[in-house]
Amino acid sequence: MALYEIRTLMTRSRVSLISFGDFPSDMAAILAARSLSRRNEAFEVWRGEHLVYRIGAPMEYRAPRPKLRRDSK
Repeated sequence: MALYEIRTLMTRSRVSLISFGDFPSDMAAILAARSLSRRNEAFEVWRGEHLVYRIGAPMEYRAPRPKLRRDSK
């Protein structure tokens, strides 16, 4: 058994669910991820720092840019 991380992503590029679980194989973790994700949602399956499987649009894990204050002079 290995610990896996399953990340699902909404279409607006925000992580909507991160779950962890012990699975006997990569395929078992992928099947669990498919059952957790909704239709047309992208998801990734990770084993440690190794990306096992990804389907859907590429995921970006960047924080949103801060809003700049503009001086009104």
